[in-house]
Amino acid sequence: MELLPNCYTDLCINGKWFHYDHGESSVFMLNGGDPLTFELESLPTTEDELEKHLTVISSNM
Repeated sequence: MELLPNCYTDLCINGKWFHYDHGESSVFMLNGGDPLTFELESLPTTEDELEKHLTVISSNM
């Protein structure tokens, strides 16, 4: 699915929830009251691309 501007996507990858504001270069991992921020290597244009970025981030934790 294409990532539309002015929207967001929340995805659960390996039991970790991530929040991504479309068009931004960072993603947040929801962590109670202290979210963690990660920079993306490139801007995803589809949900599949976003999921690939998040899978790499999640597996490196």
